[in-house]
Amino acid sequence: MVKPHWGPTKLRPGSIKANARGILTGMKTDSPAIRVGVLLCDDLHEELRTRWPSYLSLFETLLGSADSKTSLSTVGYRVHDGEWPAQVDAADAWLVTGSRASVHEAPDWVPPLQGFVRQVDAAGLPLIGVCFGHQLVHSALGGRTERAEQGWNLGAYPVECEVDFAGRRAGESLSLFAVHQDQVTEPAPGFERLATSAHCPWYASSRGQTLIIQGHPEFDREFFSALMQRVREKAGEQAVAAALEGLPERDDTHAVRQFMRAWCAEAVR
Repeated sequence: MVKPHWGPTKLRPGSIKANARGILTGMKTDSPAIRVGVLLCDDLHEELRTRWPSYLSLFETLLGSADSKTSLSTVGYRVHDGEWPAQVDAADAWLVTGSRASVHEAPDWVPPLQGFVRQVDAAGLPLIGVCFGHQLVHSALGGRTERAEQGWNLGAYPVECEVDFAGRRAGESLSLFAVHQDQVTEPAPGFERLATSAHCPWYASSRGQTLIIQGHPEFDREFFSALMQRVREKAGEQAVAAALEGLPERDDTHAVRQFMRAWCAEAVR
């Protein structure tokens, strides 16, 4: 079993954790950067890395500051490969990424990650979860995840906001790229539902300093289309073709990214 080490961590040469030495991406010199620790739960497939350098790079884009008042910097920890932050205050805020793994099948690094999430929650630090990360946060804090009865959920399927969220009014639609087989079937106590779908009732939710979402705001259309070529092997030709053909002309990726940046900056303050 992979166990996190809550103390000084030996850095492997070439490891993404080398950023923990203080090389923070996206930092501005005119104001202190808000440090966001990205808990990476997967790597990009080799074919995708020819066009995108790493999974972390997608979150660097997601969290890249959109204005001159907020500076968010990222440092990545490949927790699925045994790279852990020394302690929960190693960052000002935390983000749990997506993964090909399943929360309820619990590979050996999932229980320690759930434990780390509980420590972040107990410390009152801002926490964001995306797709697998959304599911893991709910499971760590008392909820439940399962395989979706309808199978794969791909593309920008219909989602409705239940409250004003990411620039959308309650009752309006929200369009993000999604790739998942699992979903939250029982939320953790105290979470407010922000957006819902007929096939994924707990699509986005929040509680205190935690904001989590099933969709992938780190994906853009180009990346999603490339990823579908890898997913095709598992989900099947028909499901992938339907997802690609059903993509809307416009999506809300930019709006959700802006919302997450602003939310993170406000939560840290």
